[in-house]
Amino acid sequence: MGITEEFAVQLKKEISKGLPGTEVQWELSSSIRRLRGIMGTPGDNTIEAGVLILLYPKNNRISTVFIQRPDYDGVHGGQISFPGGKQEIADRDLIMTALRESSEEIGIYTEEVNIISPLTPLFIPVSNTLVTPVVGWMERPPDFRLQKEEVVYIIEADLRTLLEPGIIKTKPQEIRGEMFDIRYFSFEGHTIWGATAMLLHELLEIIRRGNLTGLV
Repeated sequence: MGITEEFAVQLKKEISKGLPGTEVQWELSSSIRRLRGIMGTPGDNTIEAGVLILLYPKNNRISTVFIQRPDYDGVHGGQISFPGGKQEIADRDLIMTALRESSEEIGIYTEEVNIISPLTPLFIPVSNTLVTPVVGWMERPPDFRLQKEEVVYIIEADLRTLLEPGIIKTKPQEIRGEMFDIRYFSFEGHTIWGATAMLLHELLEIIRRGNLTGLV
C-alpha cells in the first residue's frame, strides 16, 4: 500500500465520524463576513458547484493542487482556488462536476482519481454559489495539462507544510473598494484566502482530529 492510499484509507475513516462543518470553515473567513454577519443561506436561484481537493504523492509527501485563475470582470477573478466549477445539467452529481471541471482545467484523467468523500458545502453569498468540496486521491503525481483560458498556473502544496503552525496569517486587503482584514494561508509567497482557505481549513482540521499528521 502506497503512502497516499494508506492516508486515504485513514482519512476516509475519520471523515465517516462526522465533518467539522461550517463553524470550522468560518474560522478562516475575512472580517467583511464576520463583522457584517453575511453567512447567508442558499436560495432557489443559488448556483451549485463542485471543486476537487486532489491528494497525491510527491517527494515522499502528500500534496494537493491549487490553480491561479486569470483576472476577469468577476468576484473571483485572479484568485487562487481548487480546480472545479459550476454544475451542468449532464452531471449526475457534484462529484462528477468536480471531476469534469478538474479534467478540463488541469488535464487530469478522472478514471485515475479515487474519491474519498465530499466535505461540508460552503455558501458564497457574493456569487450566490454553493460549493461542495470533493476529496480524491491518485496513486501517482498527475501529469498536468492546463487550459490556459481558465488557469494561469498551478500551485502544488504538500499537506505537511499547510499544517505547520504559523502558516495562517492575517493582513489588510482591499475587497470591492473597502479595506478588511483577511485570514489566509501564506504558502511560498501565495495568498490562499476566501472560500478556498475555508474549505482547506476543514480538511486540515479533520487530519489533526484524527492524528493523521504523521502520514502526510
